[in-house]
Amino acid sequence: MSGAPYGSFQKTVAIAHRTSLNEVARILGERVACYNDPNADTAAYNREYNCYIVDRTAGIADAGSLAAWINGSEAARSMRRLLKSFGMDARKSELVKLSALQEVLVTINPATINWISCMTLPLTMPPPALVNPATGATLSGEIAAIYCTLSAPGAVTVSGGYVAASKAMHCLFPELAPMIDGKHSGISYSNIVRETYTPPLDIVEWSGWLGAPIGGVPNPSPRGGGRKSWGWKQFMAAIGINQHIYESWQAANGHPGLAAFLALDPSPGTTGIPRIIDKGLW
Repeated sequence: MSGAPYGSFQKTVAIAHRTSLNEVARILGERVACYNDPNADTAAYNREYNCYIVDRTAGIADAGSLAAWINGSEAARSMRRLLKSFGMDARKSELVKLSALQEVLVTINPATINWISCMTLPLTMPPPALVNPATGATLSGEIAAIYCTLSAPGAVTVSGGYVAASKAMHCLFPELAPMIDGKHSGISYSNIVRETYTPPLDIVEWSGWLGAPIGGVPNPSPRGGGRKSWGWKQFMAAIGINQHIYESWQAANGHPGLAAFLALDPSPGTTGIPRIIDKGLW
């Protein structure tokens, strides 16, 4: 992809196999620009995504909190519309009916929803060290519970799985949760050299980021049998890798700060680190 004019791109591809995490940070800006090229077939995603963020922002302002917005039907409707535009209603990932999605969303503890909505990357402490004062659960535990709820068959899609869970989690928490799929970003996560696929905050082992042993590889293939290995721990590791890529970008560019990183993607609707990195891994 490097060196070709942006206008020649109709579709970006996953990063190459055996790409180091530091290299991902180096090529991030170029890949985001390719994704945003108005001549690329990803341009429509930007429009749909911005519509969702506008709906979410207005909905939270009107309702008073994220949980209150979710308690109404408009949140589920907006989420479903975005998920459909992102290809989540294909034959193998049929979305559940709006009423069913709404029923699942309102089962999530409002105190959990509102607390996590305040969490944005980069985190200053690992998830096990962040405790919800309303529930006593750690950020790891809260995310694990929501992920398992949303990945169940019939929750977001008829078949369930990690793609449905991660994309729905991103809809809920766009500044914290990454989106993972089996064709683009999921392959990129898997293609990052595993020796460099390490936690942020100078944490040595993934257990320090997760609060538990990872019980497998942190970045399995999103295809074939590997897709069954994308559990909540791998999802939590992906959150960590998003932060680690951000940290690597900061180090490589003289630590210019969060605003400089967010300036990599001026597209309307881009609200945080996960969306920028999702474009870089697409």
